[in-house]
Amino acid sequence: MLTFAYYLLKVIICSGILYGYYLIALRNKIFHRWNRFYLLAAIALSLAAPLIKINIWQNAEKPTTVIQLLQAVSTGDEFVYEYTKDKGTFQINASNLSFFIYIVVSGFLFAFLVQTLFKINRLKKNNKQTIVEGINFINTDAKGTPFSFFNNIFWNENIDIKSSTGEQIFKHEVAHVQEKHSYDKIFINIVLILFWINPFFWLIRKELNMIHEFIADKKALEDSDTAAFAAMILQATYPQRQFNITNNYFYSPLKRRLLMLTKNKNPKINYASRMLVLPLTALVFFAFTLKMKNVNSINYYSGKKITVVIDAGHGGDDKGVSVNNIYEKDLALSIAKEIKDLNNNDKINIILSREEDKTISVKERVLFSEANKADLFVSIHADGEENKNVHSGLGVLIPKDNNAYLKESKLLGSEILESFKTNYQLQIPDNLRQPDKGVWILNANQCPAVLIETGFLTTQKDFEYLSKTKNQKIIAQNILNGIEKYVQQKSNRDIIQDTAAVHFNSKEDAIRNYLQQRISGIKENNAEKDFLVGKLSEFNKTSIKLNIKNDTIPKKHGKDSATKDNEVNVAIYDSTGNPIGYKNINPKMTDDEVRQIPIIFTKVEVEPSFPGGDQAWARYIKKIIENKIDELVKDNQSGTCRIRFIVNADGTVSNIVILSMQGTKLAEVAMEAIRKGPSWNPAMQNGHIVTAYKEQPITFTISENKI
Repeated sequence: MLTFAYYLLKVIICSGILYGYYLIALRNKIFHRWNRFYLLAAIALSLAAPLIKINIWQNAEKPTTVIQLLQAVSTGDEFVYEYTKDKGTFQINASNLSFFIYIVVSGFLFAFLVQTLFKINRLKKNNKQTIVEGINFINTDAKGTPFSFFNNIFWNENIDIKSSTGEQIFKHEVAHVQEKHSYDKIFINIVLILFWINPFFWLIRKELNMIHEFIADKKALEDSDTAAFAAMILQATYPQRQFNITNNYFYSPLKRRLLMLTKNKNPKINYASRMLVLPLTALVFFAFTLKMKNVNSINYYSGKKITVVIDAGHGGDDKGVSVNNIYEKDLALSIAKEIKDLNNNDKINIILSREEDKTISVKERVLFSEANKADLFVSIHADGEENKNVHSGLGVLIPKDNNAYLKESKLLGSEILESFKTNYQLQIPDNLRQPDKGVWILNANQCPAVLIETGFLTTQKDFEYLSKTKNQKIIAQNILNGIEKYVQQKSNRDIIQDTAAVHFNSKEDAIRNYLQQRISGIKENNAEKDFLVGKLSEFNKTSIKLNIKNDTIPKKHGKDSATKDNEVNVAIYDSTGNPIGYKNINPKMTDDEVRQIPIIFTKVEVEPSFPGGDQAWARYIKKIIENKIDELVKDNQSGTCRIRFIVNADGTVSNIVILSMQGTKLAEVAMEAIRKGPSWNPAMQNGHIVTAYKEQPITFTISENKI
């Protein structure tokens, strides 16, 4: 319901903009056919534009000002999950009630339309029909006549068709038939049944009806006297009645029709008002269809030369999955060759485990990787299953937990998975796959390794996508992009330097600074301050190695600042004196070791993010919560759990701490979700990947509204 409501809001805004332009520039102009087309197009555009999604990929790290302005609607990183208890009573909430009311109103409008069509059909059957110039002429004394409906003209028998007024009225109704105005009426009424809540559609219907009359009036008038035709309009509106022309003249629709009749028939038409529709339509279309997507830019790798083995799965007698004479072995080899052909970086050496259709054992593939001293190993496959059309999309597999290269393999897999989100039409998973039984070729390799299932050949949608050469090239480019992003990030991690303006010359300086900051933060004399002053005095005299435990860690940073025994959490400040992060320092470290410890940043230019962005995070945590829903409901704790953790430069998480709702099931689920989740996109500071804190809120509410 929320998705539909959001769609309705965008339809209303879009139609409001287009109708507003009509009122300002087009209303009461004599180019009636143009206005008719514009109003119908405005309805169609308003309904279609919010459904169309054109992805504009932007640099997530440095979005341009224009991109930021276009991102009028953005999702936050807080996930809210609402659960309604079911205790055997009828449950209802505001969302369901609103949807019910919406459906009821639409039902009444639909019933009214059906009733109207039924009455017209009955009127047609109960009266004599005559074919006049290919049009059904139906003579009746029913109220509301004359009127036309599709190819039928319902005539009022009290109007003499042979009189001059009758002839003009007949021409008027014939014009409605010839211009097919009934199609417009049916279309707008169906739209109103489905979107009755949109006030602009009702206004458009009213204007469209008037334009129909303007067009028919113009065709019926031709060379007739305008005054006589005005009298005809009044006669047609009020047959069987005596009328006072002064009173009826100010009836608004009649007034506008008569006003249009008196306008000069050959004016110098202002085409500018019509031509401005083009940029307006383009602006509305792109405003409602362009969706800003973040894509991590791929920095051209220029570090030391690395070797990547691309392994085309199966081969020779081992065909792999086979569907309609398309073999997994051929598909894998085609993609592997594309990766090698697309690579234009001389610092990345791509070699193929096989370059032709031949049988190679998995052991031979691993030995090939070792012989070539591979830095990375990527195996290409396609998936399949007995039950067709069940699963779809990509799969990225990594080694088992006991693998020495698991951390780097996770990072490589995450980068490849992320690259597919920029250009891939099939389903993309939120997480990497780690098979229970493992994949031998991944665990046996002596380097980071991943296996990519490019899609399911046994699923029709996947089969059609994978079998096209252009899509195989897209897959190859995505894999290559992921590899290059991985090696670039690894290079950054290897050469990253401390970006803080304050550097400590030795571990003693770090400890002294730490103690001084602690003492200055304590306003009143107490046992803790006396203890710290004593330690500082002792340290200044002897410069001995201190053994500062967790009980002297700054309280303002909470439990998440806790360090291991013999470590101190030292604040780091920039040149302006603002704290930017912390270093965990052990007094037993050497001076060089102290300098090499990375800062854990609290403020960064680009915060850590979940792979795939906020929407991917929402899907991931929703799935986790739904798997634990029974336990969460039993715990019966609603609220927002805030969880803080460190995202390391390699994307792994550590120091997970619950800031609110400690001891609840929600806190336990949240911590488990972060701990077992995929690697995060690390933070960026001054163009470098850095380690930083991340705080993530998760809201779980239990509703007990009953009727």
